[in-house]
Amino acid sequence: MRNTLELFHANKQWSSRPADERFSSIQDLHDQCKAYYRTARENKVPISAIRTEAVNGEVQLVGRAGNPARLTHWSFGQLSQRVSAPPSYLRELPATLACQNLNHGLAKLSNDYTANLLFHSNGSLLLRAFTSDEYARIWNWEVAERLLALESQGWKPAVPTMHWSGGDVSKCISCGGTGSNAITGSCVCCKGTGNVLPALYASDHDMFAFVVNNNAVIREPGNESGLRRGVIVQNSEVGASALKLTRFLFRDICCNFIVWGASQVLEIKVRHIGNARDRWQGYNAELRRYLNQGAQQDEERISSARTVKIGDTKEQVLDRLFGMRSLNLSRKVLDAGYEAVNPSEDGNPNTVWGMVNGLTRHSQTLPHADARTAIDTAAGKLMEVNF
Repeated sequence: MRNTLELFHANKQWSSRPADERFSSIQDLHDQCKAYYRTARENKVPISAIRTEAVNGEVQLVGRAGNPARLTHWSFGQLSQRVSAPPSYLRELPATLACQNLNHGLAKLSNDYTANLLFHSNGSLLLRAFTSDEYARIWNWEVAERLLALESQGWKPAVPTMHWSGGDVSKCISCGGTGSNAITGSCVCCKGTGNVLPALYASDHDMFAFVVNNNAVIREPGNESGLRRGVIVQNSEVGASALKLTRFLFRDICCNFIVWGASQVLEIKVRHIGNARDRWQGYNAELRRYLNQGAQQDEERISSARTVKIGDTKEQVLDRLFGMRSLNLSRKVLDAGYEAVNPSEDGNPNTVWGMVNGLTRHSQTLPHADARTAIDTAAGKLMEVNF
């Protein structure tokens, strides 16, 4: 099987999201995120003005006005961590005892501490997030709104392009990987209906969108079908994760949304703190630049990367890359990446393109997502270096 480089970002979402968090279009995703926003209310209050109380057997947050707010599982965890108490332990305690522990922790916080509280307000109050006043919220609907502009530029929500049955990989025999125009038969993608839900997910907790451009195919030597561009965008308006943009080239998407043949993986991350909105402008600029970039530019970069040598020998390649601080990779990882190169598919391991693919291949053998992401990001940066 030729496509051996895999990305599992979308697969993890596909395998875990309930039905009410899956959407058939970017517009539907945006509208749901906007609905969460319309019922949201942000309050920045001094820590001395809030406490917890046991109400009907559960822990609730109470302010000076005396209006109780129920807590989500997530906001309870944030509150517990803020007062340095283990949330798993507190959840096992009776509500009255848990409140005593939480109130003790709140009282120990500095009087200068200000809490940034995010409520769902629809008759009663539900606390969705408990963060500090340094938290800079970027709303999920704002991110989804940027994605709406992509569809007019040829970008579409990702759907499977192949299925794997009996050890053979082939195009979806019913929907052709497009999610429409079912013909006959059945497949593990769309069950013969031609209706495949794309990789678009959102909840009151976070959002995830995987979009692709099937119009601008990048030709690659030895690969008849070529490469396409993919972009994954993730955000959490309650503080569960940073705003992330992961861009990459790929060959195919399996029926369970594993991305095959990924290369040039590059992640941009914006943490929700301080001047996050200023840094978001740089995020948007990078996204626009990538989206507007023509296929010819990628083809030229790949062609150049296949011929540009980093060094004449393995030792020269490793020495040069190990000396590049921006990559932040150990010599052990670089060595493993070099050895992982498949010359018949990736080219010469002494070249930029060979090492990009070798590092990506090696990253997929690691069990931890953060380690894989660090190596994939470094591999993407290699394509930006002028050797």
